[in-house]
Amino acid sequence: MAALPYRLIRNLMLAAGVLYCSLLLEAAAGFPLDVQHSFLSELGARDQPTSLYARVTDLATGVLLLVAVLLARPAARFRWEVTGLLTSTAVFGLGTLFDSFSPMDCAPSASAACRAAEANGQVGVALVLHEVTSTLAGLGSIAMGVFAVLVLRRSGWGGARGRAVGVLALGVVVTQIWLGLQTGYDVVTGNDLHAPGILQRVAVLLVCVMLGTLLPGLRHALPR
Repeated sequence: MAALPYRLIRNLMLAAGVLYCSLLLEAAAGFPLDVQHSFLSELGARDQPTSLYARVTDLATGVLLLVAVLLARPAARFRWEVTGLLTSTAVFGLGTLFDSFSPMDCAPSASAACRAAEANGQVGVALVLHEVTSTLAGLGSIAMGVFAVLVLRRSGWGGARGRAVGVLALGVVVTQIWLGLQTGYDVVTGNDLHAPGILQRVAVLLVCVMLGTLLPGLRHALPR
């Protein structure tokens, strides 16, 4: 991978990691939601003052990742695991981008009326669309973690930096699957959905760090 494209793609990924880290927005807004019982996506709900900022950062994250994937396409020649990594990154980027266009109407953790509407199935299409796009992004992040480990394994891990990225990638896979199973169980069983706030914030933080460190950790495995 030539020097200029590498630096450009690295910077795009780093910027995407920072923008996707909605914990920064949450902190800047003074923690408007209960971190233990809310989803970070509630920052983008239409009834929240942080809605515009959260949606713009999701949109920018998705665009940056898709541009990075397009620029990195030559690295995937004859390498199925690199192709898988780029494809899953694109899926994650698309899910995040679509998230910006399908926010929830209200934040359940901040409104009793919103929680009641959600419990009675009166939240409408907005929540369904948001759940679909969020699931797409979540599956994309899991696949990114899996393919990152496969790329590292095939290329010999690449020293301490590569192993650190591998650990991050595994952390993303574990936390995202754990998060999906916990929320999915409530949905399938018809129980009230209890947002695992701390777990989700850890999962998002790991994704942010992985995005920012992925390319440096994989540089030895990419053609130059």
